[in-house]
Amino acid sequence: MAGAGADSQGDLALSAQGLRHRYGGHARALGPADVALRSGQIVALVGPNGSGKSTLLRLLAGLLTPTSGTVELCGSAIASLGERARARSLALCPQRTSLAFAFTVREYVGFGAYGSGGRAGQDSVHEAISRLDLADLADVPMPRLSVGQQQRAAIARSLAQLGAGSPRGKVLLADEPASALDTRHAAALVGILREMATQGLAIMVAAHDLPWAAAVADEGLAIGPDGTVQPMTKDDLRDPAALQRVFDASFEQFRGESGRVVALPGYNSAEHA
Repeated sequence: MAGAGADSQGDLALSAQGLRHRYGGHARALGPADVALRSGQIVALVGPNGSGKSTLLRLLAGLLTPTSGTVELCGSAIASLGERARARSLALCPQRTSLAFAFTVREYVGFGAYGSGGRAGQDSVHEAISRLDLADLADVPMPRLSVGQQQRAAIARSLAQLGAGSPRGKVLLADEPASALDTRHAAALVGILREMATQGLAIMVAAHDLPWAAAVADEGLAIGPDGTVQPMTKDDLRDPAALQRVFDASFEQFRGESGRVVALPGYNSAEHA
């Protein structure tokens, strides 16, 4: 699935075969899912609310045990890796941040470096804070930040966890990383992720903002309402027909003055009671 149409020569950083997950107390299941995420590749994970995007990311990160199937990180079964070894090669950026104490942004981002065996004062922490435009907020307690600023701090923490230097062979899984960002920072995040992919980082991002997903990703992975998982090409992320099959909603295609094509929900065609 994911990976078939992108840099076929790239190192296989994260893979899954026949991955299934059955939710406790429910007949519905996720999968089967086959994933081949390569170094230098960005895959957008899309699908309706409750389809299982966050669950799939947690399965790939080794935080959930699948009902069946396997996950490998850099050729090793992820379940066999210790927490520190896993943290050095894979970071999961959650959709929401929850803190029991009023840590500063610098302290919070530093937890990423500590988690993978580094020190909070390492260059990776300063670099991550700077990349996410948080230098002026580094000593501000996290609860005082807006939701969007907290989201940028969560991304910075994940980048600090992966460390300074070459990201080749490492993996970033991000759950709705741009959902609360303003336009400027959402656009900047596209550039940050594309730059890191160019350096060799393998990235999967769950996203509801489909134009943003199409701008950042090399290809897509779609989860339907019934839990089925299907690959999508980069063109599919801009194709109203392909998106309608995933979301059971109408889309319209627009072409900007630059020639860029995007698909947007067809709100004007929606029926109103």
